[in-house]
Amino acid sequence: MAHEEHDVAAPTVNIRQGGARRVNAQDVTIRQGGAIQVSAGTVRLSQGGVGLAMAHQATLEQAAAQAVVARDTVTMDQAAAGVVMARQAQARQSAIGILVANEVQGDGLRVLINVRSAFAFGAGLGFALALLRLLRRR
Repeated sequence: MAHEEHDVAAPTVNIRQGGARRVNAQDVTIRQGGAIQVSAGTVRLSQGGVGLAMAHQATLEQAAAQAVVARDTVTMDQAAAGVVMARQAQARQSAIGILVANEVQGDGLRVLINVRSAFAFGAGLGFALALLRLLRRR
């Protein structure tokens, strides 16, 4: 099939100035390229992009990702991600839309929504909706 030619499965995958639809490997390195979905033990992304990265450890340097899910650590250096979920997140001069992590270390890290602000937003929204419901009954 035509779609299978863009799927890559191997113990180690290196992509340079190229792309793949799905990558499944123990060790993945992407430089100046991209992939839609990466599943690996270790992911290294440099000057590229990925839709979804699922790994034990992930490193993004001058790169972008829609979502990064790591069992252990996500390290970002001048990178951006929509959603980051990890045990530990380390970032320098990076931006994250939604961050869910047990430990966060960063210098120049910008986070739109973290766990604490998500709970606060949810509580405020719940209170406002409850108040509107009470006012409508009168």
